[in-house]
Amino acid sequence: GAGRRRGAQPRRGARKPHAISRRSSRELRLTEKIAKCDAAADAMTKVAVIIGAGTKWDKHAVPEAAPSVRYGLGGALCLAFAEAGLHVVLCGRRLEVLEAVAAAVATAGGAAHPVACDVTDDASVKAAFDAAAAIGAISVVVYNPGVPMPPGHDFTSLPKPHEVDPAYFASAFDVGVTGCVRAAKHAIPAMLASGGGSFLVSGATMALRGGAGYACMAPLKAALRTYSQSMYNAYAKHGIHVAHVVIDGVVDSPDTHQFASQVGQLMHPAEIAQAYVMLHQQPPTVWSHELQISTPKTNLGMRL
Repeated sequence: GAGRRRGAQPRRGARKPHAISRRSSRELRLTEKIAKCDAAADAMTKVAVIIGAGTKWDKHAVPEAAPSVRYGLGGALCLAFAEAGLHVVLCGRRLEVLEAVAAAVATAGGAAHPVACDVTDDASVKAAFDAAAAIGAISVVVYNPGVPMPPGHDFTSLPKPHEVDPAYFASAFDVGVTGCVRAAKHAIPAMLASGGGSFLVSGATMALRGGAGYACMAPLKAALRTYSQSMYNAYAKHGIHVAHVVIDGVVDSPDTHQFASQVGQLMHPAEIAQAYVMLHQQPPTVWSHELQISTPKTNLGMRL
C-alpha cells in the first residue's frame, strides 16, 4: 500500500493522465465534427434533375387523364422522384409545360422547380445545372428528352434508310446524344465532388438493333447506349451509378393514344418511373447498368 518512492520515474509505457485527457478530448471533438458533417449531408436538400420533364400534352390534350399519364414519362418521373423525397428540377424547352408539371408535383405534396433548358445549347444546360445546384446537392440526373419525328412522318411511316434527311439526322443526334454529353459535362463534376449520385438514361429497343424502319433513330439510341457504358466504366468506381433503361414498348401518353390499337399494350409512365427510382435506390453492391422493361402482351423487341 506504500506510495511510489520520491523521485521514482513512471513505469515505462505508462501514459500521463493529462495526455490521456487531451487525446480523449481531441477524439471527442473529431467524432462530433464527423457527426455534424453527416447530419449536414443528411439535411441537405437532394435534387433530381429531370431533362425532358414534360410532353406535348397540349397537342393532344386529355384533361381527364391522371397527371402521371397526362405529362408522359417525363411528368411521371418528376412525380416519382418527388414522392421519393427529392426536390425535382424540371428541364425542357417549353416553360409553360414545365410549370404545369411542377404544379402537379406540388399538388401531390412534392417540391419542384421548372427551368427552361435547350440541350443543344451548352450555356442553357449549364444554367439549368447551376439553378439545380443552388437548391441542393444533385443526387439524380435523368436524361429523357424526346427526339422529334422527321417532318411529315410518325411511328407508322418512318423513312427508309436511304430516305433519311442528313440535316434531320444531325439535328436529332444533337438532341439525343450530344445533349447527354453536355448534361454529363455539367453534372458529373458536382457528383464526383459530393461522392456519388445516379445518372439514368432513357433508351429504347432500337438501341440494341436497328429495324428497317428505324434508321433515322436507331443509330442515336445505340450511340447513347455506348456512351452510357463508357460513363459507367469511368464513374462507378467513384460512387456514380450510371444506368441505361431499355424501354421496349410504347409509353402511354396523349401523343401515343392513337397507336394503342397497333402496339397491343401501352406502358404506364408511372410504372416505368418506379423502375428509375428503384435504380437510384439500389445498393452499390448490386448496381444494374442496364435494365430492359417490356410489356407482357408482346414479344421482346416488339417494335422491330
